[in-house]
Amino acid sequence: MKTQLIVAMAALSISCFSFAENIPNQTIADSKGLQPITGVRVSMQRMVKSNEGRYFMSLYAGINNPHAELYDLVENKTIKFKGTQKGDQLNLKSVSSEDSTDTYQLSGVLNANTGLFKALLSDQKNTFGTSIQFEPAFKVANKPVFVFKFYGQNDATNPYGKTLQRIDVINKNNNTVVQTLTGFTGYPNSIGYMDINFDGYYDVLVSDISNGRRVEDKRYIYWMYNPKTQQFQRSPQLEKIVGLPNLHGEKQQIDFGNGQIYQVENGLLNRISSEN
Repeated sequence: MKTQLIVAMAALSISCFSFAENIPNQTIADSKGLQPITGVRVSMQRMVKSNEGRYFMSLYAGINNPHAELYDLVENKTIKFKGTQKGDQLNLKSVSSEDSTDTYQLSGVLNANTGLFKALLSDQKNTFGTSIQFEPAFKVANKPVFVFKFYGQNDATNPYGKTLQRIDVINKNNNTVVQTLTGFTGYPNSIGYMDINFDGYYDVLVSDISNGRRVEDKRYIYWMYNPKTQQFQRSPQLEKIVGLPNLHGEKQQIDFGNGQIYQVENGLLNRISSEN
């Protein structure tokens, strides 16, 4: 029988905010020569739960190929979906797997600002469907709504042809720049936008391609949002971990691959190991 041992890591077993450091913004002169980059995909992971508590879902919307993982906490099963989006309307169909031949359809309207998702879940046994109201899994008051502008440089020596070097964080409600993220060299085609520490606020994740690194190296730059300062702060401790963070919000765990699983509990990040 397997038992789990929660091993507190000295460098990481601290508040999720305290392992983020303030890094002063560079001046406009430091950004001289940077050009706007268009077409950068913002891969936003929304973690939502149903009102009655049965379902938990990780949803990627607002992209060309929206997809989701729905966890049924009563029947202890996972259903993966892929589909289409037109405006606020999502239409997702289940992806076949070896474990199940059942087919499901999930459709509904997503409010991009509030995170509310009014959906209908149907299958071959229940063609009329079951109405489900999803809400943010980790709710906070007055959550900011941001959009981003990206800047970088063309680089013929770089395998991606250019580098991402600056991100302007813009308040969607009044179109003002609230912060500029600089001091990095990142992958120019996409960024991650997800709630890394399950505190209800989205954090920024950029693939680090400085010093000859490639996307395949799975080294990342983290900016954690601190609601007290209303700013994103770099996290050098998280940046020491190699691996893409796979968030399991229903368990408040982060899986970086290769047995690197961390539990977030009471503001602490602890590594979990297993023994037979």
